Amino acid sequence: MLYLILIAAAAVASLLGLALRRHRLNQRFQAIRRLLDGADAIESQLLACRTRMQQLRTMLVALPEEMSATATVALTADDKVQAGLRDLLAHRLWIKQHAEEATSSELDRALAAIEQSRQVLAAQLSRLDAITGELAAAQSSAGSVTPRDRSAS
Repeated sequence: MLYLILIAAAAVASLLGLALRRHRLNQRFQAIRRLLDGADAIESQLLACRTRMQQLRTMLVALPEEMSATATVALTADDKVQAGLRDLLAHRLWIKQHAEEATSSELDRALAAIEQSRQVLAAQLSRLDAITGELAAAQSSAGSVTPRDRSAS
């Protein structure tokens, strides 16, 4: 009878060990999934940022030079978007090469970095939306001003 109890206890311990291992693997899988989803979201935000900046540049054409010079400089940030996309590629490569053997704390740090980047980009996109509204208002008030000739620049 004692042997049966010991066998049952060993079986329960083995099952608990397997369940714990499965739980840890599932947590790792979920963390990697969140990393990849976060990278996808950042890529979408970067591309949306680029598109909005291009739209804003076309809106600036209707404004006089003195009203739009500062904004034009701010909207020539394609190199910053490209740098962001290159950084994102580096993150994806890290995920591909190291996610399998990364520690939980390394995965947590990577997730925190991606979340922070997403928040910064979300704030920038909100600011671009606000600028679009401001430019639309400036365009309507400058409706009687002749658009500048960009070919003369």
